[in-house]
Amino acid sequence: MRISKLGPLFGVSVEGVAARAADPAAIRKLAVENSLVVLRDQTLTPHEFAAFSARFGPLEYHVLDRFLMDDPREVYVISNIVENGKPLGNDREGFGWHTDLSYFAEPTAFTLLYGVETPSEGADTLFADTYAALDALPSERRKAIEKLKAIHSYRTLHAFRGGKPPLTPGQLARTPDVAQPLVRTHPDTGRKSLYLGGQCIAGVEGMPSEDGKRLVAELFAFATSPRFVQPHKWRPRDLVLWDNRGLLHSASEYDRTRHRRLIWRTSARGERPV
Repeated sequence: MRISKLGPLFGVSVEGVAARAADPAAIRKLAVENSLVVLRDQTLTPHEFAAFSARFGPLEYHVLDRFLMDDPREVYVISNIVENGKPLGNDREGFGWHTDLSYFAEPTAFTLLYGVETPSEGADTLFADTYAALDALPSERRKAIEKLKAIHSYRTLHAFRGGKPPLTPGQLARTPDVAQPLVRTHPDTGRKSLYLGGQCIAGVEGMPSEDGKRLVAELFAFATSPRFVQPHKWRPRDLVLWDNRGLLHSASEYDRTRHRRLIWRTSARGERPV
């Protein structure tokens, strides 16, 4: 197993090992210590991908069940490919800075993406280091937000997206609003980071709605400023694993008329943030 630094800010690249034969404890340790791990040149079936993902925690199936595989059900498909008039996956998934499934009481700890087909240009996944962002905040600003909790609301996210079918009773039952700390502590390392969710933020407890949204927007703008951001440039058959406790991420655009994109995604559930 050959390990090299992935970029100047965080992350490692792993070559020379098949995911199915890798030591999950070693890969998990790399992810916790480096936030982002890319296993190169993987050849996986959907079931092998799901089995590897399940080593990092119970798998959580996506609220938008339209784009889940029939088998295994835990694999969510992101794609611009249309076959026989039917989209293979969601072609607009992941755009805008966010933390995966932060609107669950026990949100995603690790997200895994497998690049079955990846464009030769564009379609980078951007990551922002929320450990470094918190550390760089002025001390008074940090002190002021350390005890605050934001309201994470899937209903708010769904309304923001617009033009989508109404949420079903089952989807509503899975996604009650939840309060999460703006500053959370990693359960393994004790490191503190900003925990900002995304477009699902409905407000901040104890603050007028617009004031809370304004505060979160200011923190987002700070945490995603260029000094904290690093792109991942995809290669075909990359298996990308990251720790949501210390990173924000966002998809980026590509030429959909020239390039096909097919990504499989799984989400490994974590603990309640504190």
